[in-house]
Amino acid sequence: MSITLKSLQTEMRSSFKGLSLRIDNLDTKVNNLDTNVNERIDNLSRTLDAHVKETAYNFRQVDQRFNAVDQRFDAIDQRFDAVDRRFDELLKDITTSLSPYFFNLDKMLVDHEERITVLEKGH
Repeated sequence: MSITLKSLQTEMRSSFKGLSLRIDNLDTKVNNLDTNVNERIDNLSRTLDAHVKETAYNFRQVDQRFNAVDQRFDAIDQRFDAVDRRFDELLKDITTSLSPYFFNLDKMLVDHEERITVLEKGH
């Protein structure tokens, strides 16, 4: 069999056709991979955004709870301050009320000591 221009042309066309078909298949695979990669990136991005939003929401909830606790402690502090003021007022009232009695007792003790001293000198 002799090689003719026509046979070479036919052989080259079939080689190029097979090569073109393989290139087309590779191009399709690359496009599919590109599509899959893009879809996976989009899914990961959406998942990450959802986690970020959920985390931000959870932190806001924690902040609100801490604010509520702070408000409760502020209210308790105010109540203790009011109780302290009231206790100071009561102590002042008690001291004021009992002061004359203590003064009178002191006076009576001094008088008693003076009488004892006079009696001891007389004997």
